[in-house]
Amino acid sequence: MVGLKLAYLVPVMFVVSLATFFILEAVPGDPAVTVAGVNADPEIVAEIRAELGLDQPVIERYFDWLGGVMTGDLGRQLLEPRLPVSTVIKAALPVTLELAGLALVMALLAAIPAALVAASRPGNAPDRALSTSAFAVIAIPSFLMALLLIFLFIFNQGLAQALLFAIALIGACYLANRIWRAAKRYPPGSKAPYLIRRVVALVGGLAVATVLILMMPEFPRQGFVRLSADEGVGENLKSAFLPALTLASIEAAVWMRLLRGDLVATLQEDFILASRAKGMPRWRILTHDALRPSLFSLITVLGVSIGRLIGGTVIVEQIFNLPGLGSLMVRSIQAKDVPVVQAAVLLIAAIYVIVNAVVDVAYVYLDPRIRRGRV
Repeated sequence: MVGLKLAYLVPVMFVVSLATFFILEAVPGDPAVTVAGVNADPEIVAEIRAELGLDQPVIERYFDWLGGVMTGDLGRQLLEPRLPVSTVIKAALPVTLELAGLALVMALLAAIPAALVAASRPGNAPDRALSTSAFAVIAIPSFLMALLLIFLFIFNQGLAQALLFAIALIGACYLANRIWRAAKRYPPGSKAPYLIRRVVALVGGLAVATVLILMMPEFPRQGFVRLSADEGVGENLKSAFLPALTLASIEAAVWMRLLRGDLVATLQEDFILASRAKGMPRWRILTHDALRPSLFSLITVLGVSIGRLIGGTVIVEQIFNLPGLGSLMVRSIQAKDVPVVQAAVLLIAAIYVIVNAVVDVAYVYLDPRIRRGRV
């Protein structure tokens, strides 16, 4: 199955490269004029066009480029310093992949627990609060989300800490009320041990959250510290946190709503009712019985979202001034640096195909019927 999906990579790459090449040809502008300058002599511009091969027919230039790609040669930049395209891509790709990877992890860590909480008792206060918050986040464009995070975490960090502490305190008060109401159903002899265990866990969790909020580092406004730099992993994560959070926030809201709906539907199935009849705890039913069959829609969306995360870095990298693939593509499109744009688009297309192949493998793991050849 994976091999068949990867076989699709060849026609997809061909169609994508062909479409990208001719779309860029239709974009106004001349790389030779960009190199020589707007007021350059026409003869100099013509010499530069001949040097860059831009005086050749479009079809011939495309197939020359395609022949080089087939041999592993992505060509060189049309603009100075005319570095190999592979070198330029290798320098920008790790930044974009790190942002997308961090955003993916952050979104999953937020979406799955939130969906479990919301689906555990549909219609109650946490469900309404989480659903309303998700709708609000989804309505915010990514560029506006980036500006809001910059306003809060960079220019008004004290306000951000106060808001996070208020959210943690509201959650603690709600849990304390739930603990007290649940304790009323316990016999007098077992009520005190139950309350002590739950209160200690609640106070400990609130204390840990408070310490983490107070220890919030100062995030940089722009720039990126690579993992290979002398500053180390800590500075790298600080420079990548806000851009990744910008990407993760909208994805987490979408995934939470999707998974919450699937969980609510799964909780109505007969095997869930059987587990409840056996007296299984609610959270065990949610995490062991209902979560796994509810992940199909989320995994399907993940295959599309990973590509969208990589594409979404275009705006985020511009706002935070990051040297990633998105910023590179914007500069190259403006200058009509076709080899760089072609290589970047082909790379993103390959990631799409490979990720969707992985999604199909995940289906086989999650659903035994697929492994046995049944629908």
